[in-house]
Amino acid sequence: MNPSSGINFSPGFKRLLRVIIAINALGGIKRIFESFLPPDIYKKDFIQEYLMAKAILNGDSPYQPLPEMVNRWIGPNNTALLHPTPHPPIVGLLSIPFGYLNYETAAVVWLIFELICLSVSIILLMRWLGATISPRTLILAFGIAFGWMPVIEELWLGQFSLCLLLLLLCAWRALRVGKDVLGGALLGGIIALKLSAWPVVLFLALRRRWRAVMGAAVLAGVANLLSLSVLGVDYLREYYLKIGPLVSGIYQLYEANFSTWTLGQRLFLRFGVGIFIAPLWESPFLAKAFSILAPAAVLIIGLRLANKAENFDTSFGLMINIGILVNPIAWTHYLLLTAIPLAIVVRRISKHGFPKSRCYEVVGIWLTFHSGPLGWISAYIKVARLFSGQTTIDGVAVVTFAAGILTLIPVIGFAGLLWMLWRSDHTEQEFQTAGADLLEASGRKFASADGV
Repeated sequence: MNPSSGINFSPGFKRLLRVIIAINALGGIKRIFESFLPPDIYKKDFIQEYLMAKAILNGDSPYQPLPEMVNRWIGPNNTALLHPTPHPPIVGLLSIPFGYLNYETAAVVWLIFELICLSVSIILLMRWLGATISPRTLILAFGIAFGWMPVIEELWLGQFSLCLLLLLLCAWRALRVGKDVLGGALLGGIIALKLSAWPVVLFLALRRRWRAVMGAAVLAGVANLLSLSVLGVDYLREYYLKIGPLVSGIYQLYEANFSTWTLGQRLFLRFGVGIFIAPLWESPFLAKAFSILAPAAVLIIGLRLANKAENFDTSFGLMINIGILVNPIAWTHYLLLTAIPLAIVVRRISKHGFPKSRCYEVVGIWLTFHSGPLGWISAYIKVARLFSGQTTIDGVAVVTFAAGILTLIPVIGFAGLLWMLWRSDHTEQEFQTAGADLLEASGRKFASADGV
């Protein structure tokens, strides 16, 4: 390969990049710090785990409407969440220690736990990439992380996608070396906490890695049995049959939700809450049918590609992306999980000397996941609103279907990442084959030198 085709930054440009990374990181840290000031601290998603813990400790239902629970256990504060929590019962049980603290202290403790998960995840990814772990590289890695919008949003909201990322990383490492029971159990833990990662388990079943599948099933089953023994069958039934579908139905109309389950509504009915996006062609029947067919088609195609891939890393990365897209709700902080497929792609292009075209593609994908130059996916929504020519009676902006496509920019990033993973799969296999041939040739050479 011609070295000139790779990225070769001048010292001045490298300094400029460091300045940009530092400014981005400081902006992210400022945003996270502000989330602990009133009234934003009471708008965190973490308030759900805290209130579930308080309800369980007081013998009440953890699935009461959140405003009622806020008034009872925190005080007369406003919360942006007007429905019961959509989190599984096991989340409430694991959150019980936070229930012994006041809410403000509990939120800080949760932030510390998230930062630990972020730190361990960064170190694991750096080691896998072969990067030198030094104070300088760690500062650079954390600077990039704190300037990336999925991380900022995760820490601002107090969600637990960072915990899921760490579990997913550990599952991936275990499955890569054949520790299927451990890897499957870690995937089962993710399923129990967030009802996600199940497409990865489907792929493992397709590959007949039954020990991993059983590990996932046992861990998820144990989590639900524990919830059943502590809370009783009524709360489990209420969550799976009522609360889960209710909250999914509410957020299926939100323009910030880029799940494939929203495509039917986006294409064939008026869609959105903060803005109304006109349909491409109005048809309630097609909207309902496409809402089911679109995620089913994405899942089937993803499984087919993953099964045909020559390298396990490719299959795992593909199914992570598919898992996010087929989840009924997909928010910006879910993009944290794409750190694994992004790392796979970066490692592969590094073996080619970082060709410029591939680097530009990765940066482009990174920016689509960054949710716009203003941060958050609301930046795309604000741009789409500029194309509004009318408003509803309630003053909600109505935009054309073409303008509404801006809210699906993260999906374009997913498509690009899936394409790069699939395209680089054969390259990875070639490197492994070349490495094996080199070792074999070296062995023959030494054997010949020894007169064997």
